[in-house]
Amino acid sequence: MATLFTTERLLVLAQLLVLVSLATGLQFVYNTTGGTVFVFSSLAPMLIGLSIVILVGVLFHKFRQRHRLFDLQTYEPGAVVFHEGDSGDCVYFVRSGDVEVVRETDEGEIALAKLSSGQYFGEMALLSNEPRNATVRAVTATELAVLGKSNFVTMLGVLPSTEQNILKTIQERAMN
Repeated sequence: MATLFTTERLLVLAQLLVLVSLATGLQFVYNTTGGTVFVFSSLAPMLIGLSIVILVGVLFHKFRQRHRLFDLQTYEPGAVVFHEGDSGDCVYFVRSGDVEVVRETDEGEIALAKLSSGQYFGEMALLSNEPRNATVRAVTATELAVLGKSNFVTMLGVLPSTEQNILKTIQERAMN
């Protein structure tokens, strides 16, 4: 769904506001009257100030997007998160909804697990650098928090208890 205020549109709006303030300045220089002095002295600073606020807001938003730990993704029921054999470059945490983990065999699909809110998947491919060992798809409308490989490795180094929990989960899944 497209939003009304994308960063590109906001930057264009800021540029237009600066151009309008420039036009009022040119009108003041071209035709100096009491009215143009009032318009230039009252309207132009407000337009420039609003442009600066928009620019700072866009820059702050871009900074937060670039430096956040997780990306959020949503999936409709039946949508595939990744296929067996895909390369693994991130781990997924289920924020809401349900996903199913399946493996393709000659006889058809075998359901390996159903994961819900608070559970995670995709960590094995990150730790072993092997391709994904199963296909994961959304069962219900699902929101996933996606953690990239570099952030995942950093998280394991900073939070030793997380590393132990993940290794325990990997061991349990390997036994099944």
